Amino acid sequence: MNHAYIPAFTLEPLKREVRPNEPVAVRTPRFIDDVAAGRVELPTIPRVVQQVIAALRDPDADSRRIAGALSQDPILSAKVLRVANSAHYGSQRSMTSIEAAVARIGTQGLSRLIVACGVSGSFKQIAAIDLRIFWRDALVAATAANKLAPHLSADPEEAYLCGLLHAAGHLILCQSYPDIANAMFAGFEVVRGPELAAIELEAFGIDHPQVGALWVQTLGFAPAVGVTIGKSIQPPADSDSPLDLVLRSACVLAAAVARKSAADAALTVLPTSVRSRCTAPGGEPTAEFGKLYDTLLQTKPMA
Repeated sequence: MNHAYIPAFTLEPLKREVRPNEPVAVRTPRFIDDVAAGRVELPTIPRVVQQVIAALRDPDADSRRIAGALSQDPILSAKVLRVANSAHYGSQRSMTSIEAAVARIGTQGLSRLIVACGVSGSFKQIAAIDLRIFWRDALVAATAANKLAPHLSADPEEAYLCGLLHAAGHLILCQSYPDIANAMFAGFEVVRGPELAAIELEAFGIDHPQVGALWVQTLGFAPAVGVTIGKSIQPPADSDSPLDLVLRSACVLAAAVARKSAADAALTVLPTSVRSRCTAPGGEPTAEFGKLYDTLLQTKPMA
């Protein structure tokens, strides 16, 4: 009778201990330190744009000098001509002279156009950001701030800058730390204001109002613009300036436009003191507010 041989031992492959993957530690950036050390560079406005802005601020500058500065940048010149020939200025015939275009648009309108073009041109492709949506929000806020400013005793041009640049710090953060930006914002619904700032603080260690205020200071704009942007998401306070109130109002209107809210719904989210100025005796929006809000709804992204 044959018996199968059974060894006294069997060989088994060595089993390695299975250890769970350790979570990868993500370093929260230190934005201020990174800027100081040169690891992060703040965006700059093109030199031609700076020259044009300087010329526009000079009370002795004439349209010829401003046109001369503009002519150094063909793309910027083309945008100025396109605006001057638009239906907004009641153009009856096509204009080809930069100097004539400057005269038609006027100093204030040209200043806003140049700043908008210069700032938006400083940002090309940004991680996790739809720039068309971003700049449409910015233009809505800038227009709202500019129109509300005279009613609240604020400077209209400073108000326009605050509205245009109030969220630019978010672009700077996402441009500086694209991996974090993609992880936190790519594929998600657009968030704004305090909600956005809370996410930024967790992801970047700093929020867009703080970064935006720092950047505006480096550009040489009026100090009040940077201070107001830095306070844009803070709760209302008795110490608020008229410009603070204007920017907060503009930001909530921009958010209402993004939601496609009706004018009466947009009115309810305004700060109390501003809402009372924009409400008719019957409780509905005034005709002036309704006209402004319609304009905001029709705002198109920067070309």
